[in-house]
Amino acid sequence: MPLFKRPPSTLLFRLALAPLSALLFSSAMAQPNATQSPAATAAQTAPRAMTPVASAILAREPGGTLVSVADVLSELRRAPVSERQTILSKPEMVQQIASNLLVRRVLAAEAERGGLGADPVVLATLAIARDRVLSDARLAQLDAQNTPNEATLEAYARNIYQANTAKFEKPAQTRARHILLANNGPESLRKANELLAQLRSGASFEDLAKANSIDPGSAARGGDLGFFGAGKMVQPFEEAVDKLGKSGDLSEPVLSEFGIHIIRLEERREKSVQTYDQLREQLRVDARMAILNESRVQKALALTKSFVFDLKVIEASGNPPTK
Repeated sequence: MPLFKRPPSTLLFRLALAPLSALLFSSAMAQPNATQSPAATAAQTAPRAMTPVASAILAREPGGTLVSVADVLSELRRAPVSERQTILSKPEMVQQIASNLLVRRVLAAEAERGGLGADPVVLATLAIARDRVLSDARLAQLDAQNTPNEATLEAYARNIYQANTAKFEKPAQTRARHILLANNGPESLRKANELLAQLRSGASFEDLAKANSIDPGSAARGGDLGFFGAGKMVQPFEEAVDKLGKSGDLSEPVLSEFGIHIIRLEERREKSVQTYDQLREQLRVDARMAILNESRVQKALALTKSFVFDLKVIEASGNPPTK
């Protein structure tokens, strides 16, 4: 039975969704970018007071259990940032999320009434869930505090590039087209030679590929195989391509395990190294992540130095006591 006897009014969602989107992307859920200052990032991640819109009720059930806009915002923290705006722009999706949350909340209330909330393992699970939420919030706060400035970020990104130049090499690549015919013996080879003669007389390679090639991946594109590197094609095909000298050159019919190929060379790209400027934005993202991860690791190491473990209890945990 639906929770809403009739669809929520358009007005309700008009009032709720616009502020919902604004809250989502300007509050603690906003993700700091690589170029923001620590002060700006801290301002973004600082918690805000609940607004009337965030506390607005989206769904209720007869027993008085409620789901608010804030509950939906909390649930959406699990979704990628890039998808949240799309979800919030669709009332039917917001309603589905509210329905799911309300079902979960009603079931939780039933569990409490049934005494499950007193179960030691359930209590521990609740405590761990709370710890996870709070620790994630603390880590976000630390990230804001440790966000590198422009000079540090740029220097770190350049160091990543200089230390991994080989990683940014682009191998030599070849682009070619082919017409693939099934190998059914001499008749197939005769047809291949007929097509080759037409091509040498000026026929369109693309048109003949569309009409004759049995390769479903390239026939519709006029036989275009795109760019590929060494070792990507079967050996007879690759050897035939290597013998072609310039764009437009045609191979003789080539026999492979897939059939008979007629190949035309389109273009060759020499081996190259991507420049820092070409990679700068991604390198800065990687640099920021590396700096913040290192800060997190140092924080964890500082904390664990004072930890004391009871090895006897740890060893005995393989045989937990029964109730």
